[in-house]
Amino acid sequence: MPATQHRLFLQNCRLIDGTGSPAVESASVVIDLPSGQIIYAGKQGNPGAPLPKQNDQVINLEGHTVLPGLFNVHTHLGLKLPFTPYKLDPYTQPYWALICYRRTVEALLCGATTLRCPGGPHGADIAVRNAIDKQMIWGPRLVVAGGILLAHGGHGHNSVGTIECSGVAQFREAARIQLREGADFTKICLTGGLGTPGEKFTDKQMTDDEVAAVVEVAHMSGKRVAAHAGGDKPVQECVRLGVDCIEHGYVLSQATVELMAEAGTYLVPTLAVTHAFDYLEAHGSPAFQVEKAREAARFHKDSITRAIKAGVKIAVGTDLLPSDPLDGTNATVREVELLVEAGMTPLEAIKAATLNSAELCQVDHITGSLVAGKQADLIAVKGAPDREISDLRNLALVVKDGHIARSEVPGHETQPFGILPPGVPVEGGTFKVW
Repeated sequence: MPATQHRLFLQNCRLIDGTGSPAVESASVVIDLPSGQIIYAGKQGNPGAPLPKQNDQVINLEGHTVLPGLFNVHTHLGLKLPFTPYKLDPYTQPYWALICYRRTVEALLCGATTLRCPGGPHGADIAVRNAIDKQMIWGPRLVVAGGILLAHGGHGHNSVGTIECSGVAQFREAARIQLREGADFTKICLTGGLGTPGEKFTDKQMTDDEVAAVVEVAHMSGKRVAAHAGGDKPVQECVRLGVDCIEHGYVLSQATVELMAEAGTYLVPTLAVTHAFDYLEAHGSPAFQVEKAREAARFHKDSITRAIKAGVKIAVGTDLLPSDPLDGTNATVREVELLVEAGMTPLEAIKAATLNSAELCQVDHITGSLVAGKQADLIAVKGAPDREISDLRNLALVVKDGHIARSEVPGHETQPFGILPPGVPVEGGTFKVW
């Protein structure tokens, strides 16, 4: 029998560790197998840097940059387009779980090694997370919210799996039920949005006492609260009420971003969703949704630029599937590029997509940066994305927990690890109708 491989060496690469530190040239990353833990990440010739032995696997990544696997912290695995004006469920609950899992596979193979799912149909996201955590199936790390909490008739009332409430008691009960079911955090819809007819994306739809009730319940369990919020004044109010993260933030004034920075509130901009008109039209999205996206786009990037300059903690999410095609790449990479267009340096945008997002998801002790002791969730791209962010498009290697999920490195090409048989396409996103 062949000897067991004990370590994986990624050598002769540039290293971006995700902490915001400058890239290390002529670096190596050494991974223990089968635990998937990083043993070493740094300059290849440093004293004490491990050297390969007979049973180790060595991959030469000359011309490539290794960095932490990307996060997508706002993706609905049950996303189905076009939206309908009423709640219509086309699938059984078990089938939803299969759809969600397939989409996690696509996400992993495009370099998103951790996903945060702020709402899914019928607990399918919780079921898939549990199966991955138990090693029943293999996929990216999942941080999930279960059902979204919203006011009766509010944003998302036409979406499968949302939970409509009115009053403190109902919101408190719904939050407790989702936590009981295994939610990692709680998602509320504070304002209107782009995909629900008959509302403005700045309209406030929950009362302060309803928001406070959800925050209290979640925080008692050490969980965070994320708020879908598009309007400036509602964002200010929910930040003061203790909400931990704002999703979207289409309209944010200088006073609001300064308040968020002072409070330590995270922002997930989802710029991709207001830069996806061709995507929406290709799905046959209703005219009202496209027009609202265009209206939000008038304010959105400027709001995010203000937030960046004010020092608000930014994480990376798309509100599209991580693998969805957008402007010549996938939505996750495009979101990172859009953050650079909004004012971040490439290195800052990479940190937003890695360590910042890991901290938001409360998994930064496990992943999000390439340092000894953390799990080896990483990607390699040809080029130098800290100099030219579009080099993130040149994906060559995806590793999750030390195991190669995808490799296009010459001499080390692989089929998707244990996921799909050879020849089965892994693209699709929302354009693939299951």
